[in-house]
Amino acid sequence: MEIALKRSILIPSNELYSPVAGFYDYGPVGKALKRKLEEYWRDFFLRKDGYFEIETVYVLPEVVLKASGHLSCFGDPVVGCTKCGKKFRADHLLEEKGKRCEGAKPEELNNKIKENNIRCPECGGPLGEVGWFNLMFKTNIGPIEGTTGYIRPETAQGIFLDFQRVFRSHGSKLPMGIAQIGKSFRNEISPRQGLVRLREFSQMELEYFFNPNSPTHPKFKRVEKEKFRIYSREEQKKGTDNCIELTAREAVERKIVPNEIMAYFMGREMQFYLKLGIPYDALRFRHMLPEETPHYSGGNIDLEVKTSVGWVEVIGNAYRTDYDLKSHSKSSGKDLSVSLEDGGKVMPHVVEPSFGVDRTILCMLEHCYRKGGDAERRDWEWFDFPAFLSPFEAAVLPLMKKDGLAEKATELADSLREKGFDVLYDETGSIGKRYARQDEIGTPYCITIDYDTLKEGTVTIRFRNDGKQTREKIDKLEEKLHSFIKGNVLCLP
Repeated sequence: MEIALKRSILIPSNELYSPVAGFYDYGPVGKALKRKLEEYWRDFFLRKDGYFEIETVYVLPEVVLKASGHLSCFGDPVVGCTKCGKKFRADHLLEEKGKRCEGAKPEELNNKIKENNIRCPECGGPLGEVGWFNLMFKTNIGPIEGTTGYIRPETAQGIFLDFQRVFRSHGSKLPMGIAQIGKSFRNEISPRQGLVRLREFSQMELEYFFNPNSPTHPKFKRVEKEKFRIYSREEQKKGTDNCIELTAREAVERKIVPNEIMAYFMGREMQFYLKLGIPYDALRFRHMLPEETPHYSGGNIDLEVKTSVGWVEVIGNAYRTDYDLKSHSKSSGKDLSVSLEDGGKVMPHVVEPSFGVDRTILCMLEHCYRKGGDAERRDWEWFDFPAFLSPFEAAVLPLMKKDGLAEKATELADSLREKGFDVLYDETGSIGKRYARQDEIGTPYCITIDYDTLKEGTVTIRFRNDGKQTREKIDKLEEKLHSFIKGNVLCLP
């Protein structure tokens, strides 16, 4: 976090005043990393499988969230201190004392707090009764009071509301995938751990609509041998961290995963996160306990990443059955079932992989972070991002600002930008300090303009991971960079 703040990868929101917990801005480097991650997700999960992407509004009328169940059920247990008045997540206070309380009701949490003599973490005062706090931000639509709306707590509901129109205009055939990347808002009681629990955050969500009589995926064979680790319900109840390793096929056959569709996405998710630089042994799928699983769900399995703050959920995989479409159909009076090619009608079922963008970025920052002191004798910290995800693909650095070197370097930087590369230009400080700055933000290639450039039309390319350099002709530079990025070449070949 120190280097992320130092290099403006992340910026505390409203920093000029007293920052409010649960909000972060992305600086130029962080925004570039976020954009690359989202675009890679689009390519990996949408373009390759032919799914559709839409964009829906942030503000939803109350009737929508009443139908979806958010108005009555979307909240967390809250408890206040009777002495200082501060409020806390009741379950978090117990978890911090090593007490498991997944899915516990307020009355159960009350009893546990009393049994364990939990007191206010701020002043040590006694805690009151546990209540329920709805996490949605409430607003009023228009100038007349009483037209209540809420800022969306997830991107999924907009997809369900638009499903019928998208289905009719794009082939009227199941299965169909509809996705959305965008912001969601949750008025968290106690935001914490940086990007782990925010009040404003980004999601990448995919809703896969299918015929419940045919819960298979046409590309399942491509991932059926993909291995992943599952943290089973049995091991969770025992209190161990033991995981079992299964293939996607085995997970379906053992009925841990409800169908091939969810197993397909789980296999693809493993491939995706390994590409982001997260190691295999830092990834596990946690089978949510029955008391945590929503009543309408046919199965929920989270992908978690091991970090310095513990295991962090980055994806929620949910078999949402037909709950959402059926609820909106009943509430609106509109039939959301669809006609099949054989003349029958069904209410589509849905499998939803929901990715947390900010949490994923946090995990990338941690697992790609290097302390320095390596073989190159670097004494600075740096990020070992995959080349294709690095915020900037190259930096152009004139050796000196004089003798036309800066002008030549500026010209080269502009030329590379016109060819589609994300390029930084830096002429301030010694060349060693500039290399360090680029390492610190994960730039894989530094291109130095020196006096030989003016004579021979060549430049040096420095590779981030080993610090070694090679000399290349400027007219071959575009081809070389494309080759290095595509092959994730981070050391001198």
